[in-house]
Amino acid sequence: MVHYPVPDGLFDDKLTTRLETLSALTKGAKPGVKNRWINLHVHTNESFSYFRSPAEAVWHAYNQGVEYYGINDHYTIDGHGEFRSACKIMRLKAAFSVEAVAMDADRHKRNRRFNDPDNPGRIYIIGKGVVRDLEEGSREHKTLQTMRDSIRERNSKITEKMDQFCEEKGCPINFRYSDVRALTPRGNTTERHVAQAFCEKINSLYKETNLKLDIYKKLLNTEIDEDTLEDTAQLQTIVRAKLVKSGMPCYVEENSSAFTTIKNLVGIHRKYGTIPSYGLMGGPITEEEEDLEELVDTVTGFGMYAFDMFEFRTELNRAKDIIEIAAHNGIPVFIGTEHNTKTLLPLTGEIGKAPGSYEYLKKSADFLLGHQLLSELCGFGYLTEGGEPRFGNRTEGFDFFSGIGQMDLPDNKIEELHGKDLAERKKYFGI
Repeated sequence: MVHYPVPDGLFDDKLTTRLETLSALTKGAKPGVKNRWINLHVHTNESFSYFRSPAEAVWHAYNQGVEYYGINDHYTIDGHGEFRSACKIMRLKAAFSVEAVAMDADRHKRNRRFNDPDNPGRIYIIGKGVVRDLEEGSREHKTLQTMRDSIRERNSKITEKMDQFCEEKGCPINFRYSDVRALTPRGNTTERHVAQAFCEKINSLYKETNLKLDIYKKLLNTEIDEDTLEDTAQLQTIVRAKLVKSGMPCYVEENSSAFTTIKNLVGIHRKYGTIPSYGLMGGPITEEEEDLEELVDTVTGFGMYAFDMFEFRTELNRAKDIIEIAAHNGIPVFIGTEHNTKTLLPLTGEIGKAPGSYEYLKKSADFLLGHQLLSELCGFGYLTEGGEPRFGNRTEGFDFFSGIGQMDLPDNKIEELHGKDLAERKKYFGI
């Protein structure tokens, strides 16, 4: 992976400073595409991520040769404005997504897994191509807010249990939910934030390495070596596994209000103006993902008309199988890396660069840009208001929106089109 400076200003508390820092960096680097790589699924600090701001995420993408770049946070689109501005500064093609978790009660009962290998019935669903926010006070807005509130309440309870557990073990740390909340810009906490705050609390209280090793051994009931102590992501993973996961001393069962049905979540994503997408696990291959043709029928039956696929979790041969099945069914495939741990991984991998795979993934990226553009300018997205593909033949729809995305209109042309009436805009695009 290439090395490049990452100035502190990119994750300053002030948005203006972050964007000014990014702009200043363009004086020493020519903005624009270095290579034509694609990454349409990265988390930022608005959920949980290696990146400390959307601006920092964009700087990494620019330096690693990404052309098509997509933000994808859990339960929020709060980072989209900064991401849009940052991509504009660095001249990257920006895509916007949001992700949440639903529950299928029937599959939960039958112990069948979708894309959560530890929890039957749970399903991560992504909305690709956000073009508007939810209407405040709407049913969809209230449902999503209930889910967020339930998750935050659970994280608060986990924090309380961890504090009590440390007290009982003779290692008081005065761990509070405010420690967790402080790690997020707007309070969108996750279980990963709890583990991060816990480790940071211990590090702040116990300075000597040997003392920290003893504390972790006492609390986690397992040996931690110095290398693990220095590996932030690995240490946080161990803390979650030994303290927070099911069957562990600080586990808190999730409230059913943290989830909604697949139908409801797909409906929420449609209200964002998106194309609901199913995130493929890659490995392990779950019961619902064993037969890819059957999976296509299942997810399209639920109103999901795209796949997200992940580098470093998916073997190349499996990725080729996914693309082949998707192409046969007129379904776009969006490649990404997630980056929802504290490990810095490359933003590109072998799948996105493989001949054959790259071409299809690029067509899918252009498709998403086309959907965003026509949705914003003409109210003409890939899906109708009823959630069905606008073209009866999915392959034709895929081709059409990809063609729109390939037009790669400059900002001044898009601004000019905004000044025209709807009929003229539609005529320009031939719709």
